Amino acid sequence: MNGDLFSRITAIGLAARVGALVLAAVIVGCPSSSGDAPAPAPEPDNDSGIVTGPPCSRMTTLCGPDKFCEGPPDCASGLCRDSVCHDVVPADGTKNGDETDVDCGGTKSPACPDNKGCLIAADCTSSVCTGGICQVPSPTDGVQNGDETGKDCGGAKAPKCPVGEGCLSTNDCDNVKCDTTVKKCLPPAHDDGIKNLDETGIDCGGPTMTVNRCPTGEGCVATTDCDNVLCNGMSKLCDPPTATDGLTNGTETDKDCGGGAPTMAPRCVFDKGCTADTDCANGGCALGAGKKCAPKSCATTEFAGIGSCGPNETTVAGTVQDSCCKSLALPTRGKRLDKYEITAGRFRTFLTKAGPNLRAWVAAYVAANPTSQLAQRMASFPALASIYPAADAFDNLSLTAHMEVDIDNYSGIRGCYNGAGDYAANTYWNDATHMAYFGLPPRGLGRLFSDEKPLNCAMPIMFAAFCAWDGGELATFADFLDAWGPARYPFGATDTKRPNYNWCNGPYNNGGFVCQCDGVHNIGASCPAGGFTTNGQAGLFYEFPLGTDRGLDNEPLIAAPGRFKNDASTITSGGESWYDMAANLAEYTGDWSGTGQTFCDFSADVVPGQPTCTRTGKMGNGTLHTGIPNVGLVGDSWEGHQYGKPNNSPNAWPATGQYGKFGARCVRPTTPY
Repeated sequence: MNGDLFSRITAIGLAARVGALVLAAVIVGCPSSSGDAPAPAPEPDNDSGIVTGPPCSRMTTLCGPDKFCEGPPDCASGLCRDSVCHDVVPADGTKNGDETDVDCGGTKSPACPDNKGCLIAADCTSSVCTGGICQVPSPTDGVQNGDETGKDCGGAKAPKCPVGEGCLSTNDCDNVKCDTTVKKCLPPAHDDGIKNLDETGIDCGGPTMTVNRCPTGEGCVATTDCDNVLCNGMSKLCDPPTATDGLTNGTETDKDCGGGAPTMAPRCVFDKGCTADTDCANGGCALGAGKKCAPKSCATTEFAGIGSCGPNETTVAGTVQDSCCKSLALPTRGKRLDKYEITAGRFRTFLTKAGPNLRAWVAAYVAANPTSQLAQRMASFPALASIYPAADAFDNLSLTAHMEVDIDNYSGIRGCYNGAGDYAANTYWNDATHMAYFGLPPRGLGRLFSDEKPLNCAMPIMFAAFCAWDGGELATFADFLDAWGPARYPFGATDTKRPNYNWCNGPYNNGGFVCQCDGVHNIGASCPAGGFTTNGQAGLFYEFPLGTDRGLDNEPLIAAPGRFKNDASTITSGGESWYDMAANLAEYTGDWSGTGQTFCDFSADVVPGQPTCTRTGKMGNGTLHTGIPNVGLVGDSWEGHQYGKPNNSPNAWPATGQYGKFGARCVRPTTPY
């Protein structure tokens, strides 16, 4: 009976195998199984939530005897019975024992290869026994066999595996990542390097806006899927950045302008973003004032007088300032009028870059721009050209003289000579060496405070040169009227609320001007009814910085542009008003006419061979210049002096006049805005 199959198996084994034969005879063609109770499923991994499987298997290291197995391929012996690996008997080339084919199958031999005899699934390496024959692995046989990494999935022939099934690499998984440590397909994620979930590209795009936007070349269905580039409607890919896509991308510093490769966009116009002067079409980059393209006077790393305009002092914590170089479109004249008065800081940039020989610069500009406002003024009044400074300091009509003392024909000091007892208000700061040349003490305020203030004490011809250099021209009376509109004052056509726009710095009720306190720009902690008295003066309404020695310097009484928030034009441009047009400094205009004025230069010794003149007071003899025209004036000064009305000509003033109460602003073409 040694060759008899049934004599070599236990009673329990016999019953199981007979049952398997009967089942195989009844259900022909269906995969058979051992019928044994399955081993308990492995516990989930607490971190991933995915079944990790046995520590050894066909996916890792083949298992030795007594180790858990799911099929013969898991065991080094090739024999998996009742979910446990077993040792096998030596092969003898004979079908014996309970083998189902030669040296394979049964309870002591390895599982049989494809097309060999079998009784149950455990007899086959494919774990599929049909009609007594081990079947070739198929991706539809319901078991993991062949090169599959999961049940009917993974490997070279079966479909990709879903989440939780086995894998050796991500190639085995269905659009998800393989955890090669636990050998399982992970759930989809927005950082798995695969386009899945609601993404339009690899780990990017889609309606979940917390997911990264897609770079160039990744998939998209809308521009919102792309990282600051356009979605191509045809290719459904994010396009490369271009200079016409309406976005700030590539190396651009603002929308379709600035920067370089890859878009090679054109240079940016004013008020657009920049990081260097080369990003801007005109002027340059105001690095100290928000990195915006600006007229040349703001193309600097400085902030004082460049980005310090607006209603709050720069010393106020958390305050947001405005660019002093803003220019707003006029309603009807096809020009832009500067929002603020020219600051001392902007004028310093001009003198630094165009000076010190402004006389030569003006001559060159006039020759190159014969139809400009400045060229027309010099052609009409040639004597003015010789009054421009030709040197920095210590010379007749030097820059220092122009910006420090009264060098005109007025027999007195008009707020520009900062000597002891003069109470001058000159806002242009010079260092102690330059001041000492004229016998003047050092300035009481630091330069940065002064640079924030509107420039005063400069001749109209200096303002005209500044505006020409800065890309515009000196504003005319008509330009002011266009910005004022019918309401010359911020609150109406008549001056009925003088105190409300913060200008009164003279004694209380001086000339009928009733000043008031606002609790911010004043002297003292409180303001009594009808004004207050401090340091012998009443009604002071604005002073910054507080506590300065005004016995030498009245400059603190002049407000930085925009500080008088109530002095805003009724007419707006792009939602913004012009400031300080009814108060602060009166302003020179480009309306020049008439002749016959004289100019007496008292800044240095008399020029040999030139007519001389004498001024009473401090300066003595000077050089006489004749044939000087008048210049127009508009607005009201910080001490309440009024110049110009909407229905008559502006007041005349010598084109060489310097005054602590006078400033200016420029008007510009609509481009490059």
